[in-house]
Amino acid sequence: MGVVSTQGLSFQLVANDVTLDLFKDEEIKVSDNITGLFDIGDLPSDFTREITLPGTKKNNRFFEHVYDISVVNPFLFSTNRKVDAYFDFGGIYVSSGYLQLNKVNVIANKFIDSYEVTVFGTLSSFAREVNRSNLTDLTTLSQYNHTASYYNITSSWDGNLFNGDIVYPFADYGQNIRYDYDEFPTGINSSSGSLGVQDFKPSIRVKAVLDAIFEEYGYSYESTFIDSGVWDDIYMLCDNDLQYPVFSGVDLNGFGQFEAAPLSGSDTDIAMAAGNYLALTYDNVISNPQFDYEGGQYTLSRQQSLIKGRIKIVTNVSGSAGFPQFTLQAYRTTGTPGQIDAKPLDQTNKFFRETKSQSSSTGDREYTLEEEFTMSITTGSYQFRLKYENFEGTNFSVVNNPEGNTNGYIAIDEVVNSADFRIMEIGRNMPFGENGIKQIDFIKGLQKKFNLIIYPSKTKPRHFIIETFNNWYKQGQIKSFNNFINLDEKIQVTPANNLAVREVNFGDELGKDFLAQQFEKAANRDFGVINYVDNQNFFSQGKLDVLSTFSASPLRYVQGTGLSGSSAPAVGYAEDVQLGNLSPQVCGEPITEIYSDQATFFGIGDIVYSDIYLQNPVTGFGFIVDSGGFIFELNSSTGLVEGPYGLCGTGTS
Repeated sequence: MGVVSTQGLSFQLVANDVTLDLFKDEEIKVSDNITGLFDIGDLPSDFTREITLPGTKKNNRFFEHVYDISVVNPFLFSTNRKVDAYFDFGGIYVSSGYLQLNKVNVIANKFIDSYEVTVFGTLSSFAREVNRSNLTDLTTLSQYNHTASYYNITSSWDGNLFNGDIVYPFADYGQNIRYDYDEFPTGINSSSGSLGVQDFKPSIRVKAVLDAIFEEYGYSYESTFIDSGVWDDIYMLCDNDLQYPVFSGVDLNGFGQFEAAPLSGSDTDIAMAAGNYLALTYDNVISNPQFDYEGGQYTLSRQQSLIKGRIKIVTNVSGSAGFPQFTLQAYRTTGTPGQIDAKPLDQTNKFFRETKSQSSSTGDREYTLEEEFTMSITTGSYQFRLKYENFEGTNFSVVNNPEGNTNGYIAIDEVVNSADFRIMEIGRNMPFGENGIKQIDFIKGLQKKFNLIIYPSKTKPRHFIIETFNNWYKQGQIKSFNNFINLDEKIQVTPANNLAVREVNFGDELGKDFLAQQFEKAANRDFGVINYVDNQNFFSQGKLDVLSTFSASPLRYVQGTGLSGSSAPAVGYAEDVQLGNLSPQVCGEPITEIYSDQATFFGIGDIVYSDIYLQNPVTGFGFIVDSGGFIFELNSSTGLVEGPYGLCGTGTS
């Protein structure tokens, strides 16, 4: 049964494809709640109406005697489930959403007088649904699940993994990644420092996440702004604040790791024999998160893999001729016992060679030496064993952990291939934060970051239009209200300037990562924040913070790398200089520290910066003097070093 609204339109309330009866005097105003369009999380959002329905036979059948607690029927109307509903305004306006039963009014405990319900609009319905679940709950992201492998990671760099929706960035998640040229390198240019599959976390296109949220709940959207390609290169890191990605059935943060040290008496004062291996079955277990080390044996439970570890040798070497050269061995004790891998301790051996060459003997003293190592082993249980060989003489002896010394240890820090060929589940790896990140907060973050308006279609059910505020505003119509103004009444006009704020801050949340935290300390502001101060309006006051739910972080070179392969610093190269606007007077200016992106002194064509993170070019000065006394012209607007000018103290300036 239809009713005429206050706007003169006949309307019907339809729930679960049933047109419900309405009171003849029911009124409803057709309007858009514009405020809710600016913040999808600001419930009730676009449309919310409370309506009283009569207790007719049709309505009673629809609500299925829900008021009668004596009726036991599992198929009765459920008050804890949403019911799809919409208003049909004579085919002119459609506001879809869902219905909630609030109250049943019963007369004489027998007759149904009325039902009080609330009808929520589409945007309200959508906002409530996405407010219930976290990003990690998105099952529709399963379409992006894939095998974690070298091939898929490298393919993503060319946009060949899910058409570029998934990309694996090269980032440091606490591994202290570096590129070394040392004689005994431990950087990524060597096998000992090489990266594995588990060192890479995927990132996903922001648009793909938005699409997944709408698909999850059976909604759709259209947007000329999003479809323009502006989001093609915007990705979100799948990072749940753990060092390694998340895989089902395994915690990579502790997989295959342990550290064990000797106990005084049982594992100490061990005299070693040249050429014979000594089993390091240490009894003092310091760390063993997944019980991979038991009874002096280490077990690799997965597949053949490189393992990265550390060893600390505390040994007494006595004698006048010769010196020891040590080798660490992985000896398998299960299956077919035997040596699997053996690694000379290069840095330890280098130390003894240099000691011998300088003093002609190792003397009679205790040495404490630490070294990192890598080994390739297969599945099984192992003992780590240590031996030494005689070099340049045999007149010496070696005692391991002498005089009860318990400072030595053997440790495994990483199983390099622990993630290889596991299934990367994108949903499980979405950002989680401390207590989970709501899907609605993700959408609100995009809404704030790009100034988006989200509103329901008036013709398509469960469909939205997403546009920037400017584009949405341009779609409006100019209306004249002159005929509705009573000029005989007092009219008050408030200048818009009186509503203006003095300071507006745009940006993201402060990131938890090391670089973001250090940038905030050095620059006294969050990375990526833009500040606007209104100096034109004398009466503006107050501050408005427009912060998204995302965080951004500065980027830096991997230590030991650069654009041309040169050794670039982890942060800007520091140099003491003098700055001024007159020459040669600049030579007498105070010493100031500046920074550049060079590995050594700046030169012509370089930009110099006032901060170590290379975010703020040096401006306001026409000349700069380097630490060698050379004067250069400086672009006062860009911080660009433009040309030589002279030399302090020579009269050539």
